[in-house]
Amino acid sequence: MTFFSLEFSILISAFFIIYWIFKKYYKIQNILVLLFSYLVYTLINPYFALILLIYTFFIHYFALLIFTREKKYILFISIISVILNLCFFKYFSDIKDSLNIVFNYLGFDFLNIDIIFPIGISFYTFNSITYLVSVYKKHKVESFINLAIYLSFFPTLLLGPIMKSEFFFNQIFKKRKFGNIDLIFVLLLFGIFKKVFLANYLEIYSKGILDDPQNYSFLELLSAIYAYALQIYCDFSGYIDLVSAFALMLGFSIPINFNMPYLATNLKDFWSRWHISLSNFIKEYIYIPLGGNKKGILRTYLNIIIAFCLSGIWHGNTINFLIWGLLHSFGVIFNHISLFKLKKFPFIARFVTFHFVCFTWIFFYYPNLEDSFEYLKICYKNFFLLPDYETFYVLIVFSILFIIYPSFRNYQKNCTRILEATPLILKPIIIAFLLLLIFTFIPNEIPNFIYSSF
Repeated sequence: MTFFSLEFSILISAFFIIYWIFKKYYKIQNILVLLFSYLVYTLINPYFALILLIYTFFIHYFALLIFTREKKYILFISIISVILNLCFFKYFSDIKDSLNIVFNYLGFDFLNIDIIFPIGISFYTFNSITYLVSVYKKHKVESFINLAIYLSFFPTLLLGPIMKSEFFFNQIFKKRKFGNIDLIFVLLLFGIFKKVFLANYLEIYSKGILDDPQNYSFLELLSAIYAYALQIYCDFSGYIDLVSAFALMLGFSIPINFNMPYLATNLKDFWSRWHISLSNFIKEYIYIPLGGNKKGILRTYLNIIIAFCLSGIWHGNTINFLIWGLLHSFGVIFNHISLFKLKKFPFIARFVTFHFVCFTWIFFYYPNLEDSFEYLKICYKNFFLLPDYETFYVLIVFSILFIIYPSFRNYQKNCTRILEATPLILKPIIIAFLLLLIFTFIPNEIPNFIYSSF
């Protein structure tokens, strides 16, 4: 079951009706959210729901230990245990063969363990770390039920954004009002449009070229990596728009995760706009505890490299993801030490930053270093190879989009205002027409979200 299936649409519609029947009783609403979140997760895979339930028990136990003992080493052991749990599930497929060899050697050859990576485990792991740190700092522990609601909250369960425990618990104990209806519809429309329409067609175009680069010219390869850069943005930000709408339907808000990232004029600016919740998590729970920028220039640069390398390894355990993280760390450091700043030339700064990000996406897309270098080698080899006319049209479209992109800064607010000003009788007609238009022209299949594998 996916968020775009008919079954989920019927299920969530029924849930919202029941949920708002109890609008005067937020405690009952909380229980309904918990039950529905586990229902959604169970329908995806019952095994995932069981893992989450067991995990929640352990986090609650760790929190009680931290609360009663107030020892920093208990917090440290708890966080290490949580991270090791994530690593076990995330990288089990890579160590499975080695484990089988050990089992065979010990005479346990009858054991053939196969463990599936639970979708969303990275995000509820990060959420739990913010909770454990909060318990240690503020000396306040939540009930098991409240913790279970937080870790299983279905809008953020599968792909985030990472939501700090204080941010969530500040909302859970309040009566909720159903509002922002126009904003909800705008977020739903943009979420569906970005994912099922834009991201799908961009994937069809980029995948055909990037998976077989030998047969394409430099300009075609360039246009494909542009398409992939837009695809990964539309894919992930489309999901965030969708779940932000779900959260608003419940009377909750979730953290902003994207803020026009390709408007960035340097890499530091880019990471303040792209996957904001992850950037903030890395800064607060990795970079600053390492010393941040308080222990000298060299230590600052080392901390930046460590933070970005860990970010890269989180995305995957291949050398490519490590290189991706390293390249971004070097870019941020270069921005620190560079005497020549492009702030006076914002268009050029944005152009350079965007192309650096596109270059690093090469290592994000390909599964191994050999394929990444093969792409770069083919770019050089086929530099003077003439593409077909269609590629020139595609590049012209991308160029126009890059130029007019700044004008979309307030597109969400502007669209919401337009919908607010639309007569009530016309709103359902317009929304239905737009949805019909999107679903009429989408490809036959809707692929999984790119970040579901992280």
